[in-house]
Amino acid sequence: MNIKMHIEYIGTDFCGWQKQANSKTVQDEIEKKLELIYSTKITLLGSGRTDSGVHGLKQVANFHTTNKKSLNPIALKNKLNSLLSSNIRISYCAIVNEEFHAQHSCRKKTYMYKIKMVEECSVFEKNRFLYIKKDLNLKKMRQLAALFLGKHDFINFCKTGYSGKDTTRRIYSFTISKRKNIMELKITGSGFLRGMVRLIIGALINYEKSLISKADVSKALRGEKKLKKNLAVPACGLYLYDVKY
Repeated sequence: MNIKMHIEYIGTDFCGWQKQANSKTVQDEIEKKLELIYSTKITLLGSGRTDSGVHGLKQVANFHTTNKKSLNPIALKNKLNSLLSSNIRISYCAIVNEEFHAQHSCRKKTYMYKIKMVEECSVFEKNRFLYIKKDLNLKKMRQLAALFLGKHDFINFCKTGYSGKDTTRRIYSFTISKRKNIMELKITGSGFLRGMVRLIIGALINYEKSLISKADVSKALRGEKKLKKNLAVPACGLYLYDVKY
């Protein structure tokens, strides 16, 4: 039996999604609870990693089990939510075909980045937004965002330690909306390298501040020259927003 789940989590207190030795991760926390339910080791396959401090609005994962005591999907969802801490929640659970793989079957991913400007974050917004003291120019940031659309080699927009040999990805859409003092940036692509979204958002902010030029970004996307200012934004404002299959 192959079980698919949609997972929400606040990433502040976790060292990312993927299980690692001596660190608290989302994958590890859910696997422990699944092993309590099924009385056997469970391997949870996620759609991809999220870094330490990054949040999940819709992480997708699946696992296989041959346990004859398997709960129906609704009962499993409810049981997991009763065992998990309040910063992780299973929002959906279903039986899918055996070939489904949360990572390998994925076609598109969308990440969202949230920025609060001018007015400081409230206690409820802390660790959920990047706070910037000044108002950002929406038109200017949209102009640069358009450069990232299409297929590019993102070797200059990823951190070391990225998985795989190929650093080419396709960006399908990149939208930026602004409502009062809140800005939301949503980027949809075929996949993302380690730190890629945070470095792209950092480039937009540095461009808005006139610390880099549009030509600088174009050259970096063509692999001609690294950005002189290539600072990643903090993880606190980043959310895995959606995964499409």
